[in-house]
Amino acid sequence: MKYMKKLITLFAALTLALAMAVPAFAASSTGTITIDNAVTGTTYKAYRIFDLESYDTDKNAYSYKLNTKWNDFSTYSTTIDSNTVSAADFFSVNSAGYIEWNDAKKDAGADFAKLAKAFAVEKNIACDKAETASSATVTFTDLTLGYYLVDTSLGSLCSLDTTTPSVTIKEKNSDTTIEKKIVITGNEKVDSNSAGIGDTVNFSITITVKDGAPKGYVLHDKLSGLTFNSDSLEVKVGPKTLTPNTDYTLETNPKDGDSFDVKFTDGKLKTNDVVVVTYSATVAADATIAGAGNTNKAKLAYSGKESTEEETTTYVWKLNVHKYALNSTNDEVALSGAKFVLYRMDSGVKKYAKLTNDKIDGWVTDKGDATTLETSGKGDILIEGLNEGIYYLEETEAPAGYNKLTEPIEVKITATTSVTSGSETVQYKNLSESSYTPATDATVKVLNKAGTQLPSTGGIGTTLFYVIGGGLMAVAAVLLVTKKRMNNK
Repeated sequence: MKYMKKLITLFAALTLALAMAVPAFAASSTGTITIDNAVTGTTYKAYRIFDLESYDTDKNAYSYKLNTKWNDFSTYSTTIDSNTVSAADFFSVNSAGYIEWNDAKKDAGADFAKLAKAFAVEKNIACDKAETASSATVTFTDLTLGYYLVDTSLGSLCSLDTTTPSVTIKEKNSDTTIEKKIVITGNEKVDSNSAGIGDTVNFSITITVKDGAPKGYVLHDKLSGLTFNSDSLEVKVGPKTLTPNTDYTLETNPKDGDSFDVKFTDGKLKTNDVVVVTYSATVAADATIAGAGNTNKAKLAYSGKESTEEETTTYVWKLNVHKYALNSTNDEVALSGAKFVLYRMDSGVKKYAKLTNDKIDGWVTDKGDATTLETSGKGDILIEGLNEGIYYLEETEAPAGYNKLTEPIEVKITATTSVTSGSETVQYKNLSESSYTPATDATVKVLNKAGTQLPSTGGIGTTLFYVIGGGLMAVAAVLLVTKKRMNNK
């Protein structure tokens, strides 16, 4: 009996010892990876690089072997960020097939992840599992225990860890971004501006690449009211200017309705590249005047995805002139036939406006080449296609019976703009005056005064002429008679 009790006690102790010796993964033969802060619509992929042979979490001891799909990985090397990187820098495989990690590289997980990603892409390694995020959390379940690379369709690496048996990863991806701006004086970048027909507008588009393996990058740009100057396009990555038809191709008037597309050659862009595309466009004669302005849009297609549209707006302004006189009851009467030229100062030089169909068609230095603006039967002149700034209206001929203005009228156009709305303010004054008069509906009102009225025929002037004339004739007769008498003597 005593023997049996000792045997039972020994058996219980042995059972406990054996239970304690069971590897920690015996409780779970599969693992889970959870991704927090996932990007909705993004596809996450899990690649098992190493198979987990055994481990003891209490002792933090793990033994791995290469996944058969990754057998060639141990001898793999490639260029990453202009440096040659080899798998042998990080680990080796011993004679028994087990992975031996280089302790000097234990903190170089990010570099190892880039290398593993490059290998997977180059060798077309199939992922072990893929999940598309429908919310901020993505979970991979029933994963064979191992050492995993987790990648996303955004292209950057979010983590590299082992399922032991579960791991939670914080998504650190940021999407590739695009920003379009108008460049004005002093290289200031803005979302909206004012310009006149024929003026040049400069644009800058910045693309920040976040893909781990950038592919299929196409910049789409669509202009309205402006004409693209293809010779002005320049593409840079940092200080380096990219070569057209090698690093990218430019397609003007593509079938997709864009003004132009820039297609980047696969393999020419790298993760974290900052691409700056600059170009200019000329405000066209068919530009929208005032109102909603001329919107210009850009978007980026990349890695099977598409960015949201970036938008800028360029506004073009108008000026109305109304010529009138006051009648005897002080009522306004429209005057037709008044003639003007419009000019502006450009670095101290007068530039006169040429117009076609009431729209600006250029600026010339010779006044004789300027377009003569003549008031209509309603006394009006319309000028469209102006930038904000200061202009001068010079009357060259007044209507019959009226005095021509003695000095130009100075007109000041200022604008308030945003991407979604814009407005102009017009003020005017005689050149010699110090203060402006605000215009209503962008209309400059010009008063003409009639010329001085001289005395008419039959008036006092004529009567005086005859009276004086008669007196002179009488005096002449007296003198003539007197002279004859003296001669007779």
